Amino acid sequence: ASSSTQLIITLTAPDRSSSLTYKCTIYISTTVNDLSPKTVNGTVLQYKVNGLSPYVTYTVECTSSNGEDSCDSNMDAIRMPSAEPGGPPLNLTAAPLSESAILRWDPPAEKDQNGVITGYLIKYQLNSDSSSQMTRTVGVVTQLSLDNLMTGVTYSFTVAAINSNGTGPD
Repeated sequence: ASSSTQLIITLTAPDRSSSLTYKCTIYISTTVNDLSPKTVNGTVLQYKVNGLSPYVTYTVECTSSNGEDSCDSNMDAIRMPSAEPGGPPLNLTAAPLSESAILRWDPPAEKDQNGVITGYLIKYQLNSDSSSQMTRTVGVVTQLSLDNLMTGVTYSFTVAAINSNGTGPD
């Protein structure tokens, strides 16, 4: 893989036929869907597949022919590299208690995780005062008690997922 969303597939025609032009049909699929077959021609067959999803395993299979010979490659499973989370955690709720609040959330949608979630960044502030913003980083939990909050005021809360590539949106 050349990036978390692009795969470059390169095949070389067999030495005995290096002067012949080969046609290669590349089949790429996941357990969720199949992408349309891609066809390339030449003696060095190269194709860039764009628009793939980070941290998804794709199966790649190639059939080649030159009009006289044909061959099928082995199927290869390729996991795309991870990327920072592409979406926020879901279903954030805050339950106020006396001088504290219990936050609960769900991980980002699986298609937006783009890797293994390693923690969460929580931001909170007095609703009308961005200069009062506080942050807290936690591990792989989906509930947190924030203590020592002021009573009688409104707070706003956001949560962002973290993986080995960075922090996603909140």
